[in-house]
Amino acid sequence: MYRGTTMAGIIRDEARHDPSRGFVGGYEMETLSLGLPFMAAFLNPGGWGRSFTTALDRYDHMAGLWIVGEDMPREENRITLHKDEKDEHGMPIADVHFDDHPNDTAMRDHAYSQGQALYAAVGATTTFPTPPYPSTHNLGTNRMSEKPADGVVNKHGQTHDIKNLFVSDGSQFTTGGSENPTLTIVSLAIRQADYIAAQMSAKSI
Repeated sequence: MYRGTTMAGIIRDEARHDPSRGFVGGYEMETLSLGLPFMAAFLNPGGWGRSFTTALDRYDHMAGLWIVGEDMPREENRITLHKDEKDEHGMPIADVHFDDHPNDTAMRDHAYSQGQALYAAVGATTTFPTPPYPSTHNLGTNRMSEKPADGVVNKHGQTHDIKNLFVSDGSQFTTGGSENPTLTIVSLAIRQADYIAAQMSAKSI
């Protein structure tokens, strides 16, 4: 993978919805090329010692596979201001809380198994299931919801509390949907712009 393209192919065999597998939804497997620093950081975060360095020694004989599935939204997953800890400016720091949904764990375990089977079929001698990355796209901190108790903004990105305050980025997502978010952000922004124009014409905001 050290001389390949970043993402050369996608396998969608497991993308179907089939609850008999023990989870809802599905996932993709994407061939992935990682630079050595990136690979070292995510193969085993905090890893050290002979087993870890031996894996890195074989970097030029490795292939990467990215498993991409959807995390289920959970009400308790949120970012709040820390009650006690402050930054160097005396401001409360962000307190990030995230727990896997049982569906996420079941899907990931299935994906690890299928990924290992795929590698075994092409002659791999060792596989390294890696932990989920700590972050990729920053989403969901101003969740869209029908009711104020469940989120921050309505379907137009308008905050429930302040009528003329709108959020136009990925923070209004309730879930990442397992794919890159840019086109969805653009679509929501276009819909939001039409709504704002109509509301301004009606002098509602």
